[in-house]
Amino acid sequence: MPTFETLLAFFGVAVLLGLSPGPDNLFVLMQSAQRGWRVGLCVVLGLCLGLVVHTAAVALGLAALVAASPLLFTAIKLCGAAYLAWLAWGALRAVAARA
Repeated sequence: MPTFETLLAFFGVAVLLGLSPGPDNLFVLMQSAQRGWRVGLCVVLGLCLGLVVHTAAVALGLAALVAASPLLFTAIKLCGAAYLAWLAWGALRAVAARA
């Protein structure tokens, strides 16, 4: 069990990290300033949904399952690559439409 001093130091650092603006905070602020509070709220909900999905995956032991199955790991990597390619295609089409 950690000592009280260790827990106190951890708590202090955790609070400081929580208060510092990270990429999520900056993204919410930028979207809210440019597009309004409704879009900012949608961004916050999307970020929270991502946290819920990742937390559920951890709770269900997805990492252990992926480590035990190289085929599943390869399938996840291929799905991720396909998703990134789809995002790139959409970005390129948006740039071409503006030109």
